[in-house]
Amino acid sequence: MIIPDKKFEKITEWSNNRVRAYKNVQDQLDMLWHDIDSGKFGEDAKTGELYLSIKAIKDSNPKPDNLKELKQELADLIEADENA
Repeated sequence: MIIPDKKFEKITEWSNNRVRAYKNVQDQLDMLWHDIDSGKFGEDAKTGELYLSIKAIKDSNPKPDNLKELKQELADLIEADENA
C-alpha cells in the first residue's frame, strides 16, 4: 500500500510551502553577511534582510495548531504502509 498523495500533501503542506519559499543557502548567507556588515544585532537584527526574509516565509506559512496530531497521523500512515 502507498500513502495516499492527497492525505500526505495535506499533512506536509505548510512545511513544503516554507521549503519552496526559502532562498538558496548562498543567498541566505549573503543576506546574513550584509546584516552583520551593517551592524544589525540585538533588536536591530530584526530589521536585517535575512530575518525579514525568513519571517515573511514563516508568517505566510505558519505551523498548524495541530502539528503534533499531524505528525502522529503521518507516522501512522507510514507504519500502515510498511505493514501492508
